Amino acid sequence: SLFYSPLGWVILALIAICVVHAIRTDNIFPWIYIIIFLPALGAAIYFFMVILPGMTRSRAARQLRVGAARAIDPHKDYRQAMRDVEMVGSVDAKRAAAEQLIERGQYAQAVEMYRSGLQGQFANDVALLYGLARAQFLNGDGAGAQASLDALQAADPNFISEDAHLIYARALELQGKNDEAVEEYKRLVPYYAGEEARTRYAQLLEKLGRPDEARALYAQVLKNLEGAPSRYRNTQREWGNIARSALRA
Repeated sequence: SLFYSPLGWVILALIAICVVHAIRTDNIFPWIYIIIFLPALGAAIYFFMVILPGMTRSRAARQLRVGAARAIDPHKDYRQAMRDVEMVGSVDAKRAAAEQLIERGQYAQAVEMYRSGLQGQFANDVALLYGLARAQFLNGDGAGAQASLDALQAADPNFISEDAHLIYARALELQGKNDEAVEEYKRLVPYYAGEEARTRYAQLLEKLGRPDEARALYAQVLKNLEGAPSRYRNTQREWGNIARSALRA
């Protein structure tokens, strides 16, 4: 029988992959019926018409290509960024180099690279100030990160960034300014797109001896994930796991 041969196992695996993909991406009608009632042909059609095109343009595919290039030459982007700083020396080159340094965990060097760009007409550049604050926070300098974000807000009062706001709250927490951090989290959580801010706020409340409030936030994280699209659940899995573990404790 075909299905007891190696080719048969390949076909069965393809059918299973296509069925799971159709369910996860809400392509149940009419695809799942085509896959089931025309097993080999239906699965092949689904793979080439739905899965393969999505793979070539998806973020995961792009990340896979980037990952493969980095595996072959992991330092290529870093060398190019440093070469651009040396040869061109532009603000954009310095920003790119600083991001490469952050990626390599060289936070102190990233801070210096960002500082070198904050000169002259770019002394109040919003992107550079945000990058500097991020590098400072990662380097353990909460006060520096707070000061950089305060300078950013002064330079552009209309600037709004949930990521910058999260760094600000965490920078306050890093300095032990817990009451101020709580106030920032209160303002941040309602508009933050994702569960990280809510989870970190809950962790802070837990640390401050406010377990009931913390548990309510953890429960909200799980409620938000329940029934959410699979893509959202996947990207927020880390925070869901933290919330679940905290509620079990």
